[in-house]
Amino acid sequence: MKFTYLIGTLTVTSALLLAGCNATETKVEKEATTAQANNVEKEKKVELTKEEKLAELPSPYDEIGKHFAEWELPKEGRLPKDDPQWKESIPENGKDPYDAYVYYTNGYGFDKETGSMFTVAYMTDDEGQGEPPHPTPDQREGVIMGYIDEIVQDGDYVIEGEPMYVKDKNGKTIPNLTFMANIKVDIEAHVIDAIHNVRYYAEKDELKPLEEWANETLNLFYDASETNDIEECWKSYSKGMDNIEQLDKAIKLARE
Repeated sequence: MKFTYLIGTLTVTSALLLAGCNATETKVEKEATTAQANNVEKEKKVELTKEEKLAELPSPYDEIGKHFAEWELPKEGRLPKDDPQWKESIPENGKDPYDAYVYYTNGYGFDKETGSMFTVAYMTDDEGQGEPPHPTPDQREGVIMGYIDEIVQDGDYVIEGEPMYVKDKNGKTIPNLTFMANIKVDIEAHVIDAIHNVRYYAEKDELKPLEEWANETLNLFYDASETNDIEECWKSYSKGMDNIEQLDKAIKLARE
């Protein structure tokens, strides 16, 4: 009986020890899991800097973004606050015009926060003919942003209400020529000149990544304009608009 009691005691003791070990292991595991969760949470809370976000962009948007992040509106040539032009400026957000805009003696106006050009004033003849002056070298980036802003704000309105394919009188599915014609009108009226100007100022600034971007994008729009294949037309047009959207996002990130 004594022997049996001893075995029973050892058994009970072993069971208690095992239970204690299991409890300890469970506690350690829980602590480890909690620690891992906390680390994950900390990693989530660590926000990348603007420079790190720009560095993660694909080429050439990383290089272009870095360039625009370092650029600033020039201090020279700004109109003083008592210039009459300020009275004609009424920002949509209700801000004081002097706090919202920057005007220059050569007629260019820029958004003070983003640096993007939104207007240029110049003389015209009685028939409304005239040419705006060239921006100064340190205004060019803001002018480029203005051209990209304008295209993005216009958007791909050509697709609204027009299907890519339609049915003919016999019920056969055929390409919608109006859809393709609208694409070509949009390219001619809203895109080509703007991208040419972007390329011109990129060349002047010796900003090679942006110049190459402009060449690629122009070729896409020319391909869309010249083809009579509706699928190829839409494919090239969409890729060109996607390039513009990617550039716009990179610049907006750079100017945050």
